[in-house]
Amino acid sequence: EALDEGEAFNIIDYSDAVSRFAERPVIKNSERIAQARAYIKSLRANGGTNIHDALVEALNQTPTPQMLPLTIFLTDGVPTSGETRESAIRSSVVAANKHKRRIFSFGVGFDVNAPLLTSVANATRATATFVFPKEDVETKVSQVFRRLSGPVLADPQLATLDAKGAAATHRPRRTGP
Repeated sequence: EALDEGEAFNIIDYSDAVSRFAERPVIKNSERIAQARAYIKSLRANGGTNIHDALVEALNQTPTPQMLPLTIFLTDGVPTSGETRESAIRSSVVAANKHKRRIFSFGVGFDVNAPLLTSVANATRATATFVFPKEDVETKVSQVFRRLSGPVLADPQLATLDAKGAAATHRPRRTGP
């Protein structure tokens, strides 16, 4: 709901296996939202928690041109299916992140691996958020969306140029009043 019309999204759900709403991200419009709601309504909790494969699937999604590639990753458990070793999951995230996607992780409840979620978020230049019992998940997700709304610098770079416009190789210093 926090996405603007024309923004891209996908839904990747996971238990023992990983499934997705669409093959690749789709553009938000009223028809896609209705389809996404029906997809979510059809989901049933079963099986384990395959965090590794869910993250790799999210990272393998081809980004939509001219849009910052982000993932909102929610979990209410620790890895119990597929690769469960924290170090291997972290390494896989770094290796698979060829699109420089940012993963904003949300741990819901007390049964989450907070160090894993925090390290995945940090490694992808994002943040980790934890939602405790009796807190509203939607409120916490909305807070992150609000922080991301508006202009966002994806990969800022700073260059120092000399008076002729060429890259300066010396340390910059103030030369005037």
